[in-house]
Amino acid sequence: MNVNSLIEDKFIMEKPRQSLNRRERDRLLRQADILRAAEHVFALKGYHEATMQDIAKEAQYAIGTVYLYFKDKDALYLSLVEHKYRDLLAILKEETVKAKTAKEKIEIFIYETLSFFERNQNFFRIFVSERNKNQEIKVGKLRKLSVVIQHKEFVVELIKSAQEQQIIRSDFSAKQIADILISIFMSVVFNWFKEGSKGIKNLSSMSSFILDMFLNGAAVK
Repeated sequence: MNVNSLIEDKFIMEKPRQSLNRRERDRLLRQADILRAAEHVFALKGYHEATMQDIAKEAQYAIGTVYLYFKDKDALYLSLVEHKYRDLLAILKEETVKAKTAKEKIEIFIYETLSFFERNQNFFRIFVSERNKNQEIKVGKLRKLSVVIQHKEFVVELIKSAQEQQIIRSDFSAKQIADILISIFMSVVFNWFKEGSKGIKNLSSMSSFILDMFLNGAAVK
């Protein structure tokens, strides 16, 4: 968890022309400490086995302090996911703007997202390890996060741009095609996490495969 980015987000959203006072800065630092500790504990124990007590101990705060910032484990986990997606979206916007064509933007989107999952694999491995269990955190809650919605809208805009440039067929809606891209993408990511050291070493090396499958399909040319 990037402490500085957390403070910067707060600064931009709430006080764009004012400095954070000491109390606000201390509060954000404590929140970042708790999120960092939660990421470590979730990655180590998995979501279901981790407890708020474990996270408080890792953060070196009293359990009451943790509850001051997050009402329960669900809220803490969702906040962590939100910050991860915010970091990813910021990278995607920064990198794709450099591309000249829609195809290049999609290629960058795939590569940068794979690289992000690879760099944060200890955290995102939770999605795989908990996938087949009775999830306490419903998928619906994740999908309703504003930054997750923004991420989906970003992908849809990439598809619309590709349709306008006649790189992708336009007889389906951009949203439908975005769902297909994300499905191919997540299938590769989940398999990579599950295979571990038995599979390919670098997740980012699969970017060309995903791009080819998405644009050209599996049919013999």
